[in-house]
Amino acid sequence: MFIALIVAAGTGERMNSIIPKQFLPVLGKPVLAYTIDAFEKSPLIDEIIVVINENHEKQFQEQILNHIQTKKVLHYVFGGGTRQDSVYAGLELIFNRPDDYVLIHDGVRPLVSEEILMRSVEGVMKYGAVCCAIPSVDTLKISKNNNYIDSTLDRSVVWRAQTPQSFKISIIWEAIQKAKVDGFYATDDSAMVERIGIPVYLVLGSEENYKITTPQDFMRAEENLRWIKS
Repeated sequence: MFIALIVAAGTGERMNSIIPKQFLPVLGKPVLAYTIDAFEKSPLIDEIIVVINENHEKQFQEQILNHIQTKKVLHYVFGGGTRQDSVYAGLELIFNRPDDYVLIHDGVRPLVSEEILMRSVEGVMKYGAVCCAIPSVDTLKISKNNNYIDSTLDRSVVWRAQTPQSFKISIIWEAIQKAKVDGFYATDDSAMVERIGIPVYLVLGSEENYKITTPQDFMRAEENLRWIKS
């Protein structure tokens, strides 16, 4: 089975809004609702778990569960202080299903496509661990001291990680357990799997599959979704 674990427990400070960004309306519908819909409509996904902030439970029930048609959202759980803690909370529900697969996705990436989901599902069945990403078209610099350039990366080997990041459940559970014991915190899920020596295969993402982080991202999403609806 393929389970979508949608992480939506953030507070979204960079949006400069009192409303968490996952609940901000785009064309009258919360961002998180679009994200859930993408997995709900996909025939590849069997069930959905949503991780939310415990302070947002009422918003989630009133603005999401009461206003979307869903048969796949079987559980929601409360997240922790970091994204990794929130992923852990979701995985605790399914760690005893080691041979199933989980697609871990940011709740504020509402424009994930069916093509990306298909590449992720096909990839994780073959490789056990895959990361959705896009090749960098920019030259990337490393700076260590007072904003001076320390070195330049070869952009031909650099990819920008997105989500979903997909894993056989036994693999990601081993990785996140190890990270917890070691006090290791990563900014994405693949990094935890990499550090236990399991290779992570890259599958192609999309420029449209961006994470809504700033007010500019929100305006861009509004235009993208208006175009899709038209």
